[in-house]
Amino acid sequence: MKILFITPFVPSKKAGGENFTRLLLDDLAKKHTIDLIYFKYSSDKDYIPQSNNIRIKKVIKNTTFLKLWNCIKVPFLHPIYTVRFRKDIVKLMQNLEKKEQYDLIYLDHSQTFLYGRYFKNQPKLLMAHDVMAQRFERSSSTFMKNWVCKSEKFCMNLPNATIFTFSDKDRQIIKENYNLTSHVTHFYLDQMIIEAVPNNIKEQIVFFGKWKRADNFDGLKWFFDEVYTKISKNLNILIIGIGLPDSFIKQIKQYKNVQYLGFVENPYPIIANSLAVISPLFSGAGVKVKTVESLACGTPVIGNNITFEGIDNIFNHFMIKAETKDDYIQLLTNLNFNLSDRKSYKTFFLSRYDEMSISSYLDKKNVHTTHKTNY
Repeated sequence: MKILFITPFVPSKKAGGENFTRLLLDDLAKKHTIDLIYFKYSSDKDYIPQSNNIRIKKVIKNTTFLKLWNCIKVPFLHPIYTVRFRKDIVKLMQNLEKKEQYDLIYLDHSQTFLYGRYFKNQPKLLMAHDVMAQRFERSSSTFMKNWVCKSEKFCMNLPNATIFTFSDKDRQIIKENYNLTSHVTHFYLDQMIIEAVPNNIKEQIVFFGKWKRADNFDGLKWFFDEVYTKISKNLNILIIGIGLPDSFIKQIKQYKNVQYLGFVENPYPIIANSLAVISPLFSGAGVKVKTVESLACGTPVIGNNITFEGIDNIFNHFMIKAETKDDYIQLLTNLNFNLSDRKSYKTFFLSRYDEMSISSYLDKKNVHTTHKTNY
């Protein structure tokens, strides 16, 4: 199969969505040829394909100014769907499709779905990392919710398209809001996660995420504002991930038991040997990659309902609910899972985490039209 693949981010290990894309490309390249287009800020490292079956056709410059300009040019859609939409990229994709006659056009993340409207007859796969109707339902005005929903339906409702998302809950939201059929795939579990086994639990907790995302940072800041002063300072706190604001880094430097590690190439041994991953979330939607990865390490996760949404309840033994600051204080005082429990949970999680990959779906089911649109 020949695939034209466009993604709004650099495939990398930096964050959950980008890592899923990286691993999916590696998986697809085992059997298929992929022509890749991706967007890149000047500060991002280039993506280096691990297979000769992945051919980079275009690396698109990304800046805040260009994103704003893109939005202005298509004002009737919410900016989520237009920040990376450009007519010259449409033309490039059309020229490539005419030359290569692709079997599939893969549109990664909501920010690329709009490109699909320029390929009416070609089979398309839309990977909805998040369902925006749910994300904006929690934190926006009625006008904003309606704008997002209308934009999302416009961009998803394409002829000859197959939609994937990460949880049955998201699949139901797409059906209820847009009357569209979609399929569920699970995250890839990196080999580093599989190999990270609890063997020396330390008196430390971990915060793990991409801190430029307000969903993640708001919860981290809340923890230090509301919980940190009430818990033992003998408990070490590690913060993993890029993007913490300088002002916050300056704040936590005064705390002797807090360490900001930034980007870590392989954070999973650290996570596997920590008491818990802490993840209070007050916004956002969809399955949280960091939650899945932490559970797969055999590490309890403390968070609220948003932290665990979309994850099967069979894994709830290590999904520890905390809704208030008092909940976090009490749990961090009494948290106790022995090494045997941790290893058993990891084995259980890996054995039951049903990874239905997109590549397997394409092997078994030739891409077909799942719904039709009249133009």
